[in-house]
Amino acid sequence: MQGYTRRQLKEDKFIDTAQGAAEWTASHREPLIYGAIAVIVIVLATVGFLSWRNKQNDSANIALGASMRVFNEPVRPAGAPASPDTFASVAERAKAAQKQFKDVADKYSHTEAGRIARYMEGVAALQAGDNSTGEQTLKSVGDSSSKNVAALAKMALANYYRSSNRASDATRIYKDLADHPTETVSKAAAQLALAEMYEKTDPQEATTLYQQIQKENSNNAAGQVAGAKLNGGKSSAPNFGTE
Repeated sequence: MQGYTRRQLKEDKFIDTAQGAAEWTASHREPLIYGAIAVIVIVLATVGFLSWRNKQNDSANIALGASMRVFNEPVRPAGAPASPDTFASVAERAKAAQKQFKDVADKYSHTEAGRIARYMEGVAALQAGDNSTGEQTLKSVGDSSSKNVAALAKMALANYYRSSNRASDATRIYKDLADHPTETVSKAAAQLALAEMYEKTDPQEATTLYQQIQKENSNNAAGQVAGAKLNGGKSSAPNFGTE
């Protein structure tokens, strides 16, 4: 026993462990095989889902682009003969675009392009004169979890309220947007829209707000717009959505 070295003890222990592992593997071979198959299935399913999602995103972006082209087609001058890719009025064009936006939003609802299409459906509905549908659609998008698109919808909704003499509703939304800025609607953009509305209803409040915007945005376009307003210029706040 004295000649039984520490190294030999380790080797025996390793052999015992290896044999035990081999015996365990043999007795559990079937579960191991099924487990390996399950892992492979999960990996393949994940790869397949990602591939499908990428194709969906690409298709949604293409469809959204086509809808935007309709929304921006030219309007024929009064009395001009009909021609391809033109519309007799803004309302006619908006109605055609609204249908396309709705189709994109319905088909690709889980993509970012689909969410933008739903927002644009609301904007187009308002332009087409379907105020009830436009308002409800924008409200729905504004309550969605996509913060950037929701902010655009809220801005469009506030602009609509402003143009339809619902100043208190517009004010509430503008202030909420200013308190919760996003990549699509900054604090300054919401404040500029609010200040511009105040020009008719509360000129002193408009001046105070323009001064705040100019102070907080001295090195960007928002500060320049506010400065022009304070100096009596005609520059207007950036337009998001629809008036």
